[in-house]
Amino acid sequence: MQLVTRAEWGAQPPKADWTYVATTQGVKVHYEGEPVPADLVDHHEWCAGRVRAIQAAHLANPTEGWIDIAYNAVICPHSYVFEGRGPHHETGANGNQPLNLAHYAVCAMLGDSGLTEPNDALLAGVCDAIEWLRREGGAGSEVKGHRDGYPTQCPGDPLYAWILAGAPRPAPGGHVPPPGAAGPSHPGGRRGTPGPRKGSRPPRPPQAPPGAAG
Repeated sequence: MQLVTRAEWGAQPPKADWTYVATTQGVKVHYEGEPVPADLVDHHEWCAGRVRAIQAAHLANPTEGWIDIAYNAVICPHSYVFEGRGPHHETGANGNQPLNLAHYAVCAMLGDSGLTEPNDALLAGVCDAIEWLRREGGAGSEVKGHRDGYPTQCPGDPLYAWILAGAPRPAPGGHVPPPGAAGPSHPGGRRGTPGPRKGSRPPRPPQAPPGAAG
């Protein structure tokens, strides 16, 4: 597992203490839900900047009141797992408080356009993140998509098909670039926003292609 800690990717501190969770039923998989540049696969040096941008968007959201990046982990297409809220902390991404307490949330760097198909390195990283949350955070055996139990298209059809197939770990051997400088994220709009933390108002269900669930 190639873990990038919060300090290493340059996380801002949370606005308040995370809510402790002892165990969960498992993990729900998300995507960004907005355009992700297709050439991100060739530029690992962009990935830390993308995670910083996701966190900044969540912290600045005037409606949902997130205290931090909503995900427990974010995974890039180079197989790196970026620590979000981490193990034993309630996610803010699954849609409402009961859903947030039931499952951790991990986000793949995929979008609704541009980079939409997961490569083997990304899938291996998602598997690593799930196993990490099981080992360190008491996650149960369930692996689901954000759309399971919540009205959204997240995590997109390609990634959801992999989940329905049992979330198998791909065979080893794909090229994974070395970690690059934590440079700025690729130009683009705000990152997709997940479901609310705690019991705040859920976002409207997405219309045609998903944009607010990743």
